[in-house]
Amino acid sequence: MSHLATAFDLDLGRNQGSNHNIVLRRNSPDPIFMTLPCKNSAIATLHLPEVDPVSRLELLDACLQIVPDAVLVTDENGRAVYLNHAAESLTGWTSAHAVGKSITEIWHMESEPALSALPSLSAGLRSAVLWNRLGRRVQIEYQVTAAANQSGRSPGFILVARETVGRHGRHLSPPASEEPLDENAEALFAERERAQVTLDSIGDAVMSTDFRGHVAYLNKAAERLTGWLQSEAAGLPAGMIFQLVDAQTGLPTPCPATEAIIENQRRAPAAASCVLIRRDGEAVAVEAAATPIHDRLGGVVGAVMVGHDVTAARELSDKLEHLALHDHLTDLPNRILFNDRIEQAITLARRGGTDLSLLYIDLDRFKEINDTLGHLVGDEVLRMAAQRLLNCVRASDTVSRQGGDEFLALLIDCDFDEAKSCAQKIFDSLSAPYIIGTNRLSLSASIGIAQYPQDAMETTALIRAADTAMYRVKCAGRASSVVASRE
Repeated sequence: MSHLATAFDLDLGRNQGSNHNIVLRRNSPDPIFMTLPCKNSAIATLHLPEVDPVSRLELLDACLQIVPDAVLVTDENGRAVYLNHAAESLTGWTSAHAVGKSITEIWHMESEPALSALPSLSAGLRSAVLWNRLGRRVQIEYQVTAAANQSGRSPGFILVARETVGRHGRHLSPPASEEPLDENAEALFAERERAQVTLDSIGDAVMSTDFRGHVAYLNKAAERLTGWLQSEAAGLPAGMIFQLVDAQTGLPTPCPATEAIIENQRRAPAAASCVLIRRDGEAVAVEAAATPIHDRLGGVVGAVMVGHDVTAARELSDKLEHLALHDHLTDLPNRILFNDRIEQAITLARRGGTDLSLLYIDLDRFKEINDTLGHLVGDEVLRMAAQRLLNCVRASDTVSRQGGDEFLALLIDCDFDEAKSCAQKIFDSLSAPYIIGTNRLSLSASIGIAQYPQDAMETTALIRAADTAMYRVKCAGRASSVVASRE
């Protein structure tokens, strides 16, 4: 009250009797006043200081916006010119949509005369049922009063209303005892505690925001996941607490909570590429989704976002995907992945008019080593041979194990002379001794070369041409270690 008295010099009566009027007078050379209904047997005079007229209007608007009763003002033609927040809530109309419309379009009542002829209505308090814009049936009390200016002419009308359902029992009739109130308080407290315990018990991180997208609540899981405490995060932007980036590009991902508020719909970033940057800078793979929160009139008042750590699940998924496309022994691409690589290479070579070479490699004497020394030694030989092959080719090339002791090497943008040089390098590397435990093993290789587009134009034919060239080396009794399909 002290703040209002300082700004307005406000004097209120003490008696709380039947409905009367509050008279607002401005202390200036051209005083005007409005009359509003109130439950006060006295007259309250609001003296405004000598300030700019625009400032006075802003002060009056600020006062009316916090009044709990709905205040709707029309011009002399019955068209709305002003609604306070309570009027917007009661009617379901926003000021932006209501101003300029006829009062009969905004205010619909059951079994009551139309408000098109406002001066004919009594200034007394009346009861009615209002159908608002959202289709809700509201029991109200209302009063219509003509506004007056300095000349005494009415420039419009003021309609003040309040919802009456549930109000009389609380305010006009004292409760028979305090026990029902205590019981309600206990029930509300128990419900709040139950919700708090539930949210803190679940494994998912839960964060709620206000309508600006600022953090209002974090449960325990959210605190652990983000590294932020509730007390520290409250009031900060949600995107700062739940900082998401794309796992592939590292670029920031829009905050789902903010998007849910703006777009008024559920938002969830792509689950396979979402990473949370914790407060300590650690990156955590997460899945997250946000949903807007609505008030009883359907307006968005915030959002709730749920997220959880999927690091283990994503690692398992990546591992299974890797196993499906790679040889379990050598970790080289298997036939499925290699065929995809060679298809792409042929497409690019056709488009760019370049060559590519395919080497078919078979280890000689491997079966003898495998049968004599056992599969464990044989497996180690294959792993060592695979590593030697990788050391002989470029990073852009692909080496694949086709099965047993057979390998393929795909050489991108490689002519015949370069392919033959690479094949000789591979032969020399594979012919070097293999030291496994106390065993010093020696073996060689047969290598066939096929080229695109000279030897074949598609994948199967190209592999067959390289295999045929390698077979010719085998039949030659290792007199030649490398042969091209056209030789």
